[in-house]
Amino acid sequence: MYNKILVPLDGSARAKVAAEHALELAESMNAEVMFLHVIPALPPYVNKYSDRLGGTYQQIRDELQLSGESLLNKVREDHSNSGLTIDTKIIWGNPSMEICREAKEGRFDLVIMGSRGLGEIKGYLMGSVSNRVVRHASCPVLIVR
Repeated sequence: MYNKILVPLDGSARAKVAAEHALELAESMNAEVMFLHVIPALPPYVNKYSDRLGGTYQQIRDELQLSGESLLNKVREDHSNSGLTIDTKIIWGNPSMEICREAKEGRFDLVIMGSRGLGEIKGYLMGSVSNRVVRHASCPVLIVR
């Protein structure tokens, strides 16, 4: 039923639970899994002041990239003995938009992700990534609590 499963990871405990669930499901269905980490884009106006903030801007970008790579490498290493096909990918952009885009362009059959990682009030005001993915994804979405 599911041949390709997309699992967005943000480093939260709920994302980790979703990853475990995805791997169990993938194993039972002999499905491929891709772990995706989306790094939110930094505000574009920060880079305009390259004489003062340009170096700091680049350091922040580099640190976010390294942090994402470390997260994905750890997940891949932790599950290297599973016998599953596991891919990883890092993308910069709006998390919910990039998850939906990857699900569609990668022709994924299912997205499995953790439920809201924000506090209840902040999540209510801003909306959650998982909520937006559920509403806009081109395939079924399983939210794991």
